[in-house]
This record gives sequence, C-alpha cells and structure tokens, in this order.
Amino acid sequence: MKKTAAYGVHLFTALGAGLGLWALILTYNGFYKETVWVLAVAAIIDSVDGALARLTQTKEHAPAIDGALMDNIVDFLTWTIAPLLWIFATMNIPTWTLVICAIASVFGFSNTKAKTDDHFFLGFPSYWNIVVFYIFLLELPITFASAVLLLFAIVTFLPVKFVYPSRTEYLRPFTLILGGVFTLQLIALLYYFDQSPPWLIYSSFLFPFYYFGLSFFVNIKSPETSR
Repeated sequence: MKKTAAYGVHLFTALGAGLGLWALILTYNGFYKETVWVLAVAAIIDSVDGALARLTQTKEHAPAIDGALMDNIVDFLTWTIAPLLWIFATMNIPTWTLVICAIASVFGFSNTKAKTDDHFFLGFPSYWNIVVFYIFLLELPITFASAVLLLFAIVTFLPVKFVYPSRTEYLRPFTLILGGVFTLQLIALLYYFDQSPPWLIYSSFLFPFYYFGLSFFVNIKSPETSR
C-alpha cells in the first residue's frame, strides 16, 4: 500500500509533463486563454506534490524514481518553456530575450543549492508563469517587458534568497493566508483574462509586493545566509 501510494505521487507529478505539452499545443493553435488555465492546473499540482511526496515517503517506498529530478523536469516545462512560448505568441517578445530567460532558468533548476537547507529559494525561482501573465495583463511595451524579463533572468544567478511560500518558516502562516487570497485573485484574472478590470489587476499586486519585500527583508536581516 505504501509503495503504491508513493508511486501514485510520482504519477501525479508526472501529469504536469502532459499538461505542459498540452499547453504548448494550445499555444501553437492560438488558444491562449485555455493555455493559461492548463498551466494553472499544472501549478496547483506543483504546489501540493512535494507535500504528498514527503507524506508518502517516496524516497523510501519508491526509490527507483528520482522525484526531485522529475519535479525539476516538469517545472522547467510548465514554469519556463510553456509560459515563454505563450508570451512570444501573445506579445511577440524578441526571441533572443526569451532564449536568455530559458538559459537562465536551466541554470536555476540545475543549481544544487537552488533550495537552501532553511527552505528558501536561492536566486529567482523561475516564476515565469506569473511574470509573463502580468506583462500581458498590463500590456507593457515590448522594450520594457523585455527589460523586466532580462532583470529576472539576471537575478536567477544572484545569491539572493526568495521565500519558499509553503516551507519558509518565517511568517509562514501570514504568507499562506496572503497567498491564498492571491490565488483567488489569479483565478478571477484567469476568468476575465484580457478583460480583467484594472482594480483587480492592481489589487492582486499585494502578495507579489509582500513576497519580494519579505524576501528582501530576510536577506538584509540575515545577509550571511544568502551567500
């Protein structure tokens, strides 16, 4: 039973790969809103599969499968490749900009210290889904949008800690509450898509501002841990 449960969690994680491929196909066929919904489902899977893996002790009961490696492969597809293709299709961001973002993301996912022992991400954690979605909603000029993407690509290589919402202990309950509100706001934004009201778009910035602010505070509070 434990072995079945452990392999079941691996299968659950692997579903993300199918969703990532589906997202690419939808983008290719011009179903841009549907693509975002599919990537949202993939993000939900990614948000809970780690906890399920720890609960079912996959390392012990399903050791033949490297769950962390699988998770990184799936995440690279659903959090990097699919959203970068989507923003290219919807806004025609320069290819060279997206290539740099993809390369930076590869280094981020393959960094053995990308997740610290005290449960932080080291460097920008490839939240390209969220970045490109806001670029789209805000209808940023191509040049400015490219600059934003390149900035995050650069931060991928910097020894800067970012909060791991579900695992960073510092202010975790408050972070999870705000994160829950943010999730509801994102669902509403997905529903309205390019017709999203400005008040909804700008009010949803509360959690991103909090997230980056908290991450910045943690780095200043304990600079030695971000080296």
